[in-house]
Amino acid sequence: MPFNLDEFVASPSVEELDSLKKSEIVKVAKHYGTEFQPLMRKDEIKRYVLEFLVDESILPSTVLETAITVPIDNTFELKRLEMANE
Repeated sequence: MPFNLDEFVASPSVEELDSLKKSEIVKVAKHYGTEFQPLMRKDEIKRYVLEFLVDESILPSTVLETAITVPIDNTFELKRLEMANE
């Protein structure tokens, strides 16, 4: 079934969010005005959307405990700081 943003907004769920492609998650993130970078990985954008939905009390906070989240990769930032200190 094709993704329908209006249907997702009317009844958001972690299960549906998990089933979306990156381009569809980007549409959801833009709809809610969450801050993300287009080059971010799908899981990172999804985490921002989930955190927003919990912060706005659209989804219960328990979804963050059960959702599979990927930690932010700080490798680039750490390398930049290392180079700045040399």
